[in-house]
Amino acid sequence: MVIQNSTNNDIVKSLKEISYEMSILIVEDDILLQEQLKTFLSRFFKYIDVANNGLEALEKYSKNQYSLIFTDLTMPFMCGEELAKKIKSINESQHIMVLSAHSESDKLIQLVNIGIDGYLLKPLDITSVLKQITKICQAIYNRDMLEHFNLMLEESNSELMNRNAELRAALKELTAAKETIQKLSTPQNQTKIKQTKPKQEVSFLQTKKVSAIEFANSYPLELESTNESLEDLEAQFYILLANAEKTFDQRSIVELTGLLNDFAREIEMIPQFASIAHGIFEVEKAFRSVQDHTKIPTVLPMLGSLFDNLEKWRKGIFLYQDVDDIHYMDNSLISDALSLQGFLSSENSTSDSSDMELF
Repeated sequence: MVIQNSTNNDIVKSLKEISYEMSILIVEDDILLQEQLKTFLSRFFKYIDVANNGLEALEKYSKNQYSLIFTDLTMPFMCGEELAKKIKSINESQHIMVLSAHSESDKLIQLVNIGIDGYLLKPLDITSVLKQITKICQAIYNRDMLEHFNLMLEESNSELMNRNAELRAALKELTAAKETIQKLSTPQNQTKIKQTKPKQEVSFLQTKKVSAIEFANSYPLELESTNESLEDLEAQFYILLANAEKTFDQRSIVELTGLLNDFAREIEMIPQFASIAHGIFEVEKAFRSVQDHTKIPTVLPMLGSLFDNLEKWRKGIFLYQDVDDIHYMDNSLISDALSLQGFLSSENSTSDSSDMELF
């Protein structure tokens, strides 16, 4: 059997793009034609297996998976038609192409009823072979890509659902913390807050323990960008703090609250640290509500301590990635923020109560 020569560059290019990772099985008792097919198809397919008859092919099929099977009809031990029936009974979606020197209509109808994908007459014409193979491989490629995208969509949906659950739980915790702190902000408890940290330890949502290395592996690009932004904001804050020792005016207030807002927004971009971001937002609101700006320099050491701890937190998680739990400083940072906010609120106790709202 001889393969007739013909070419079609567009079909060849298209087939190469979609078929390289696919595997095929050639079932042909004519060894010369089998070798010719294998040599020709190796230009397009990375994995090619061969069998000399239907029984050998069925044995190989039981051990391997193939994207496409080429089988001759007339072979010893088991013919191609019987092979196609058995394979379809195992895997109804298996793609099969039949090679034959005969074109009887009755035989073709039987093969169509079995569910074959194509019928090639010998001697084989390259253009005809390429067209049919490309058509079948395009269908296989589309199916595989659809399965891949569906899997990606399922994984993305699952991750979003988990993050939403974390945020809902965090919101519940924050609401409970807000109610607790509001009780402490009543007139009889205001003096107890001044310059002291709350005795109760607010415990915010912590999901399963996640190390900084695990966290970084999940969000490598996001954490690198966040680390650079937070480091820049820290540098700006320490410059502002140094200048504040000399003079602190309305412009300084604007710069300070702007820095706090930028810092909180940067952290807020990572859902796992929403509670820390919220605490910094509340500190910003407290600074904005202060009427007598001359009192602000007295609380700057507390704010400096908060930023020292934030720097330690950032380096442990984002830079050195050497902590066993990314939430190891959550409660400490939030407690610092609450203490600072409580002190500012007590200094500004004559302001409207809505300006002093905590969490």
